Amino acid sequence: MSNKSLEATVDPELVRKWISDIGSDSTAAVPLLQAIQTEYRYLPRTAMDLVVGNTSITASQLYGVATFYAQFRLRPVGRHMIKVCHGTACHVSGADRVDTAIRQILDLREPDADTAANGSYTMEKVACIGCCSLAPVMLIGEEAFPHLKGADAQRFIQKHAKGVGEALPGDAGKNDAGDAAHDKPGKTKKTMEARP
Repeated sequence: MSNKSLEATVDPELVRKWISDIGSDSTAAVPLLQAIQTEYRYLPRTAMDLVVGNTSITASQLYGVATFYAQFRLRPVGRHMIKVCHGTACHVSGADRVDTAIRQILDLREPDADTAANGSYTMEKVACIGCCSLAPVMLIGEEAFPHLKGADAQRFIQKHAKGVGEALPGDAGKNDAGDAAHDKPGKTKKTMEARP
């Protein structure tokens, strides 16, 4: 999926202000990238070009720093982050099934896609979040969801989306009457199950 539609509109004056405040030599590369990412949640190409054009930092230096540190993102991200742990404990407990279920609910069809087309959520595989006793586990923002199965992950994402007023991909065609029917006692909402 291309994230072109999710790309930020960069304010050149803001980038120039950061350069003025932080500095313009190579020691300023990390703080400048942090300022850009704090504002836009990723590193837009336009902002990177402005830094290169208005400092002594070369493009290779700036992109070298941006790609060296895992904290920096070169692609737009969703308004909410989902981190799926793929550490050893989570891997053996079914992290791949959780991953598949999340990709389904976010409608991420391309192998390299990580952000829902509506910009609501970005999912990220992480090496370990240090919660091995909760495996498999995911984080939505800072909240951990333990001992997941694929359907659980989807249900928690739906609940989170409802709580923050986000639409998930495919929600556009739903209506309240249809949702209410699923909420009646004895009825269960259909969720997409991850294949084992």
